[in-house]
Amino acid sequence: MALPSRAHPIVVAEDRAPVLSYVRESLLAVPPPLPAWLYPTARAALSVPALPRRLPGVALSTPEGADVTADAALGGIGRLTATGAVVLLDHSHDPAARLILLVFPPGSRRPALAVKVPVTASAAQGVLREAQRLRAVLDLPLRAARPAVPTVMGLLRHEGRPALVTTALPGTPMLVAYHRPGHHARHGPVCADFAAAARWLAALQSATTGTVAPLGLAPGVTEALENRLDRPARARLHALGRRLREYAAPRTAVHGDFWPGNVLVSGGRVTGVIDWERARRAGGPLADPARFVVAYSEYLDRRTRPGHRVPGHPGLVAGPPGTALAYALHGTGWYPHLVGAFLTAALRRLGLPAACGRDAVLAELAAVAAEAEDPGFAQAQTEAFTRLVLTEEAP
Repeated sequence: MALPSRAHPIVVAEDRAPVLSYVRESLLAVPPPLPAWLYPTARAALSVPALPRRLPGVALSTPEGADVTADAALGGIGRLTATGAVVLLDHSHDPAARLILLVFPPGSRRPALAVKVPVTASAAQGVLREAQRLRAVLDLPLRAARPAVPTVMGLLRHEGRPALVTTALPGTPMLVAYHRPGHHARHGPVCADFAAAARWLAALQSATTGTVAPLGLAPGVTEALENRLDRPARARLHALGRRLREYAAPRTAVHGDFWPGNVLVSGGRVTGVIDWERARRAGGPLADPARFVVAYSEYLDRRTRPGHRVPGHPGLVAGPPGTALAYALHGTGWYPHLVGAFLTAALRRLGLPAACGRDAVLAELAAVAAEAEDPGFAQAQTEAFTRLVLTEEAP
């Protein structure tokens, strides 16, 4: 079964009851349970031998120098998938795309392994970078944060490129629930999301606190945006970096892309955090909480026509990129209050004043714009940063 269509599948799943149950509960942003008639109809309409076409030669061979113990534990991806089942995720719009293969042991309702397979040479470099950085983070004493971090099982080879094999973690991506009807329009579910994220970040940062160092913009941000910002916006970016460098805080482990799409939750707590390509063993501790605020605010008005009020957020009118983030930072109502409390708690834990919160969010928005691989998304984030720094009074 390929969803949403045979021509452009995002999810390709084997027609087995445990696998389809996992897809329905953990990957589809629709309110379960769905009508019973929908699944047979979908299978009949979309049934296609999609896996061999999307990922030819799924059996992966072990390259020289690979982790022998990991290979022995896996028994080979090809042998495991021969008796188990798979779900293929092809949801990336980035030029350096990766396919995600979830491998289910025989009879299991949950995947045991996740295989990240690059489809381009640049994506292959990202896979190697993630393996290196994730191993470096796993060497730290993560303590209570450790169960939510995947274990690196090994690097295998697919069509001449490396494929990263990690343990698959339990839980549903926070973004899936976020997009279910009414979720981000209600205080209760949104508050639970922020509370779960705050608890896990506090555990990660408390376990990896290091030496104190000045804050600042993320490495490479100024250079990446130098030719994409006009002169007034560049001046504000430089001023933002100078203001942040006036404060210092302990370095901590940083995930680097802590947004709802990379956070798995179950029972009101974070059970998994995936995609560690941008991780750092010791980095600025405001990056992850600020990234969460930027990304969570990103989609608040996506389903509302421009110029119309956003349901659940009386003070928010849908508009151009950055509108919802400006509302989160300076608006009134339960959502801006929740964002302010989330940032204040993180700042207080790190011994920083509340004034750093807005600057940390703007700095992370700049980092998102600088890192974006999709040109359209990069342009939208650059416009959002420009709009915020030029229309809002600097503190």
